[in-house]
Amino acid sequence: MLVLLHDYTSPASAVAVARVTRLIAEGMPARIEGTEVVGVEATLPVTLDLIAELDAVAAQARAEGVVLRRPAGLPPTAAAHLLEELARELDRADAWRARCYRAFWADGDDIGDHAVLRRLAGDVGLPPEEAARRIGDRMALLEIRQRFAAHRRDGVGGVPTISYDRTLIPGLLDEADLRALAALGPSSA
Repeated sequence: MLVLLHDYTSPASAVAVARVTRLIAEGMPARIEGTEVVGVEATLPVTLDLIAELDAVAAQARAEGVVLRRPAGLPPTAAAHLLEELARELDRADAWRARCYRAFWADGDDIGDHAVLRRLAGDVGLPPEEAARRIGDRMALLEIRQRFAAHRRDGVGGVPTISYDRTLIPGLLDEADLRALAALGPSSA
């Protein structure tokens, strides 16, 4: 199965997630999983690389209906990914990802702020008490950061990345390439 690894502060991830979500709804066998590549607990400044990436994906973003405005900074996203896990358990993962991406890229919200995340969780119907508990749970934060570290050890150096049949592939593939990759099926090796 094709697995798309994404992070909320990546404009290419915003496009890839929108595209793969649509294709999953159409029956493509795939799953979307969050990862935080940088792994620091601080808001970072916007880099020239990010500005270039915004320009590079602008046409694809428009085609997928994704709004990408220049953010004020790049907040840590581990807590947002913790809520993505809760949303997955409640069959609300697509709604959570769409809301979180829109909040960051279109609305300019600080998705590293726990109060903002609690509000967004309410917007998609996540139980407020459980959302607050998850983002305040230090053990859950440690566990998700360990998973992110495992992704980095496995070779994920950026997002979006597709993990397919034990192979890592740049994740911003066009629709035809995604469909062809999913149709290959796993190897027998």
